Amino acid sequence: MPSLKERLKARQDTKGPFKVGLVGTGQMGTGLISLMEKMYGMEIVAGADVLPGRAEAAFKEAGVDPKLVHQTDDLDKASELIADGQRVASVSADFLVQIPGLDAIVESTGIPEVGAVICDAAIEAGKQVINMNVETDATIGYYLTQKAKKAGVVYSLVAGDEPGSIRELYDFADALGFEIITIGKGKNNPLDRASNPDTAAAKAKAQQMSPKMLASFEDGTKTMVEMTSIGNSTGFIPEVRGAHGPKCSVADLPKVFVPKSAGGIFESKGFVDYAVGPAPGVFIIISTDQPKIARDLNYLHLSGSGNYWCLYRPYHLANLETPITIAHVCLDGNATLQIDRAPVCETITVAKRDLNPGDKIDGIGGFTVYGMIEKEAVAHRDNLLPLGLSGGATLKRAVKMGDALQYDDVDLNESQYILKLRREQDKMIYG
Repeated sequence: MPSLKERLKARQDTKGPFKVGLVGTGQMGTGLISLMEKMYGMEIVAGADVLPGRAEAAFKEAGVDPKLVHQTDDLDKASELIADGQRVASVSADFLVQIPGLDAIVESTGIPEVGAVICDAAIEAGKQVINMNVETDATIGYYLTQKAKKAGVVYSLVAGDEPGSIRELYDFADALGFEIITIGKGKNNPLDRASNPDTAAAKAKAQQMSPKMLASFEDGTKTMVEMTSIGNSTGFIPEVRGAHGPKCSVADLPKVFVPKSAGGIFESKGFVDYAVGPAPGVFIIISTDQPKIARDLNYLHLSGSGNYWCLYRPYHLANLETPITIAHVCLDGNATLQIDRAPVCETITVAKRDLNPGDKIDGIGGFTVYGMIEKEAVAHRDNLLPLGLSGGATLKRAVKMGDALQYDDVDLNESQYILKLRREQDKMIYG
């Protein structure tokens, strides 16, 4: 059987490379273009970013000859340029999604509203959708998965981001017949619920990243969103709001992420959580009731404690693994991770400071709110506001720092497309 590289090369030699459009050419998007320039069988042929000139700069940094990159918002011209081996740059994501001949769209903005618009439009246009925007997926991933299936295309989160990396471990262990006890990820940054673009500015500048993005890492939101998506994909839930997040080493994972009856922190099994320490890795805890298999796991020196063992992957390469998902989707129609069951987790909205009537929520990684994972059943019962719908909402009444916001606390931004799609998703689930 040919390798993935060989299959991609065969595709390039026979039909030319898969033509991919990219929305969002910041740090992650630029790295994706750069890596795909080294591969066979796939090319980012069109890039869009709201900042003028950034798409062109991304192609240039990736090593594409600037003479091959053209700014246009004309669909016919874009199609002609791409057919001629040229590249297209634009400030309009809506335009990019409509370009004929593109096999797939990659969404890489990290903005829930933009992700909703682009993923939905790409599905409508009959294109495969590879979503790096986990914030959108945690809010409407079930809707997008179901819509894509009906349209005969694939919607998928990506390999390399923590949810996708956990899902790969999960599928591996599940196929081998192991009982999966807990799933989780390491957290990179110390938890600071008060982190905001100002406090994160200096560090973000040194790391050449957005202060809002870094603040969303530091305040825990990104971890909560990632756990929501993998929980919704596998059916695993948080045991407590916000998860436990214990500090522990990799060696201690099979001692800590197990039921209390075995010396761990959980009442039972089937939970998603995170650990402070084993970053940037991901892990799952497995068990078996077969004595011979247990002896073999110990013989193979898999990290374990009692009848529990840890499968730990010490890295995730984020955007640099995304081409694996693009290839599997385009070649075989196989997703890395999608929400094909009714959601069991929600990322709810929590006040980062005391909020007063008239205050406007400034979105993920901002000054006003952060996200916390919660059981979807609890969030629905208590009318809690999903984080992905909070951007642009206006407070109707005061909410204390650390309290969860309810729908009744705010006037939602009714112009948001993601709100429309979330209501469609809720109809699908609750009628």
